[in-house]
Amino acid sequence: MTETPPGGYAPQADFESQYRRILEASGCRTQVELADFLEVRQSSISDARRRKTVPSGWLAMLLVKKHVNPDWIRSGLGGMIAMDRVESAAASAP
Repeated sequence: MTETPPGGYAPQADFESQYRRILEASGCRTQVELADFLEVRQSSISDARRRKTVPSGWLAMLLVKKHVNPDWIRSGLGGMIAMDRVESAAASAP
């Protein structure tokens, strides 16, 4: 039996859920837009969808470009924005 995390919902780590979060975080609507955003070929998006795997390079690009929390992409848990980025920005604010 799996435990439900705080907040009362189970993690959604399946590929389609991760892909929807990637689209949401990047602001993209199509594979072509996402490929441009991630700086990969459109065929790379198709390959990942066929294999049902999210390449770690996509997570790194989302973190660099949009400060997206990789754990949020993988599981849906936690905040979309990586907290260490938010905290460091807040600490450097006047």
